[in-house]
Amino acid sequence: MNGSGEPHCPVCGGETAHVLATELRRGRGRVLHCRVCDHGFLLQDQKVDSKQFYAEQYRQEYSHNAEEKATNARELFDVYKRYQQDRLDAIVPMLLPTTKLLEVGASAGQFLWHVKDRVRVVNAIELDKACRVFMEQKLHISADDEYLEYSRFARETYDVVCAFQVMEHVGDPFSFLKSLRAVTRSEGAIFVEVPNLHDPLLAIWNVPAYRGFYYHSAHLHYFSETSLRKVAQTAGFHDDQIEISFSQDYNLLNHLHWIMNNGPQTDCLVGLGEISFKGDNLEISQWLTQEINALNHRYIERLIAAKSTSNLMMKLKHV
Repeated sequence: MNGSGEPHCPVCGGETAHVLATELRRGRGRVLHCRVCDHGFLLQDQKVDSKQFYAEQYRQEYSHNAEEKATNARELFDVYKRYQQDRLDAIVPMLLPTTKLLEVGASAGQFLWHVKDRVRVVNAIELDKACRVFMEQKLHISADDEYLEYSRFARETYDVVCAFQVMEHVGDPFSFLKSLRAVTRSEGAIFVEVPNLHDPLLAIWNVPAYRGFYYHSAHLHYFSETSLRKVAQTAGFHDDQIEISFSQDYNLLNHLHWIMNNGPQTDCLVGLGEISFKGDNLEISQWLTQEINALNHRYIERLIAAKSTSNLMMKLKHV
């Protein structure tokens, strides 16, 4: 807070009283918006022990299902290993047989499973102990369930460091980026993916129920292109070291469901998966599948052009 009683933006320090949300998906608090750097941030009603929360409680509250339902490492891996293509498109061109790669916040290893045989070393940080055990025992990936700076990988250096859907959870994104840079070799690359403040179901379609779904207690930050770049600059990266791109994970069918029903699909499978229609008339069902997939492709192109996608991907070059 400042002298006027208004909160400070955690990214640029500006004063803000603009409220984005007062109702969250689980938990209590307010999400405020800084009009200076276009950043959203959560004011929690009650602070939580983040280490304990992500080690024990997070997967009991948040899963791939729309309704509150616990999940587990095997289920996470089996569901999400199918939906890694945007990340692979961004990162695989950089990988060599000599590459050392670290993922921070690796969940159950669903991304690392795709790349572990392409590189020399794959390591993971994951606070959820069950996911850490799953990666080590089932995927044969060396993992640690401590924060990076306290882990056994803290003194290593990597060619590629990744953190997908993690930085929105951390209290201090500046220190988080510095910790990633500390283990990245010179001329190496850091990839950070976060949800986009300008998600299309809010920024384009303004679906009422989605507001209470999108904002939730586990996300402390809601980054825009502007605020994400500002965080990287404050953490010590220069403009020519920062690239930000836009990606859309959920498809047109998911958006139509939200728009028409003002509510989510039962789970993420239809919304993230390949669009396919099965009918007794093979010719028509194949035709409709092709037409909808083509429209979905054009729709995502329009979202990217409008910079209103579900996710932002930031690539940082360490020099």
